[in-house]
Amino acid sequence: MNNRELAEAILKEVGGAQNIHSYANCMTRLRLQLKDESKANRTALNELAGVLGTQQQGNQFQIILGGKVLKVANEFNELVPMNNEENVEVEEKKKGGISNVLNTLSSILTPALPPIIAGGLLKGLIFMVINFGWANGNGDTIIFFNGLSDCMFYFFPFLLAVSSAKKFKTNEYMALALAGLLMYPFAIADGQQIIRIFGFVPIAVVDYSASVLPIIFSVWLLKHVKRFFDAKIPEMVNMVFSSLLSLVITAPIAMCLLAPLGYYTGEYVALGVKWLIDFSPLLSGLIIGSTRALLVLGGMHHALNPIMQQEISSFGGSQLLAMALMSTIAQATATLVIYFRAKQTEEKQVALSAVVPAYLGITEPAIYGVLIKYRGALIAGCIGGGVGAAVSNVMGGVCYGFVMPGLLSLPAFMGKGFFGIIVGMIVTIVVSAVLTFILMNRFNEKEEPEERTEKTAQITPIDLRIGDVTIQSPVIGEIVPLESISDATFSNEILGKTIAISSLDGTIYAPFDAEVKAVFPTKHAIGLESLATGAEILIHVGLDTVTLDGKGFNLKVKQGDKIEKGQTILTFDKAKIRSNQLNDVVLVVLTNSEQFKSVDKNQRTETINLENDLFSIIR
Repeated sequence: MNNRELAEAILKEVGGAQNIHSYANCMTRLRLQLKDESKANRTALNELAGVLGTQQQGNQFQIILGGKVLKVANEFNELVPMNNEENVEVEEKKKGGISNVLNTLSSILTPALPPIIAGGLLKGLIFMVINFGWANGNGDTIIFFNGLSDCMFYFFPFLLAVSSAKKFKTNEYMALALAGLLMYPFAIADGQQIIRIFGFVPIAVVDYSASVLPIIFSVWLLKHVKRFFDAKIPEMVNMVFSSLLSLVITAPIAMCLLAPLGYYTGEYVALGVKWLIDFSPLLSGLIIGSTRALLVLGGMHHALNPIMQQEISSFGGSQLLAMALMSTIAQATATLVIYFRAKQTEEKQVALSAVVPAYLGITEPAIYGVLIKYRGALIAGCIGGGVGAAVSNVMGGVCYGFVMPGLLSLPAFMGKGFFGIIVGMIVTIVVSAVLTFILMNRFNEKEEPEERTEKTAQITPIDLRIGDVTIQSPVIGEIVPLESISDATFSNEILGKTIAISSLDGTIYAPFDAEVKAVFPTKHAIGLESLATGAEILIHVGLDTVTLDGKGFNLKVKQGDKIEKGQTILTFDKAKIRSNQLNDVVLVVLTNSEQFKSVDKNQRTETINLENDLFSIIR
């Protein structure tokens, strides 16, 4: 499957272009904001060749592609004819305050990373050239490239103004005007001063170059002020007066309150992180170095980017980035050991293809494609990263530019503490390699297929005999004729043999001992697999009840649970469903009907209870 075909397959499985509100990509993931998340087929997506995994993070549906994300994203851009800057508000899921803040910061910072990463690498190369005496530090060439490496950091508020405006869905050029005000000469001063507008409103003069939060706070205010004036001012003069009044109102508030608040918040966060690191370099290195791989696994590692950037802005270097480098080297080393120890050719190829990107700083292919299958190796990488980060931290390892932590970025680490970086990397490689060699097969279930084969052979005379299997009702109620169901997917039995039941008590019970194979986010449907017979059923409550977004449903189980026959697995409010003009019929679908020789359905229309059979199956 080439990149174009993969992009087309992804688009199909997320519900098509009409289901996409906006999308973006970072270094390893395609990040989608979907209008209806239930339309995304995660199972099908995970099975696509080239997709390393999927996950829901905040209001983003993330498709993990690793190093090929840029090429796939380019193809995706051609397939999705939409404007990602449209002023359409999509109601975001209500999350915890900290989760929302981290997701917002990450989504704003991520689009601005490419020039920052390039600047950090260039700065490291310049430092190396000067340090080894290969060029005159006062020469015109070095001055020029030093300016090139500095400009994206110095004018960082301009980069963030654009991404903030896109995130908050307001005018980008108005946001750039606010960034210009933050960077205007009167605001660039040695030491702090106070100027007063209108003769009495004080503005603290602060150097906002390379800052992060001041422009984000300011653009957030601009969004709300401009929306207010856009709604109140007639269209004929809106462009003139809405823009004027928005700037006149926003700018003083931003400069008097929000920008200083953002500046000092960032400074104190950086000071707090530095205090924690200085308090115990050993402990902080162990914790951060050993947990970063888990943050990558959960898609939350970008949440640390603003803190790293603030470290560089406040102190000239980032210790967090040095610790992240050790974690990266650890995951790459663990994957390399698996390459040498794996017996199957396919496993070796997958591991080798993930090693090079991992050493360069892109660890998702290694983590999702290799290490997650070898739990011992993942644990070994975490321990190795923690020990290496602790050593590097104790010896003063620092990164002097915002870079992707990998071997190509080493020039950005050259300076005071570089010896600690080298020693930390050596320790990381040795510890990770030794532990991976020892633990590689310790915690995975590599031998499980043989065990299952043996057990299957033992139960074959009972469970796989030719004969009848019955599935009893999960609902107390009355069978409804399928022809009365308005949804063709169910009435035509497209998903499998189907029976419709009108529930009397709004309760769904387990019809057999089962594993919960799927639970829909909107709680209106559950997939079960019988532990005894392998029969798979889908229990779907109501028609179009996905629109209720879980309201009126009380789910008692989660995906992966083992449940017993008769156990209550879901209750639903029949009145709530009907008050929204929706049908509350319960549809029971035997989704693997084609695997059986014949399936007979119960055609009775009288009241049915939990002891009555719905399906009689002949294998």
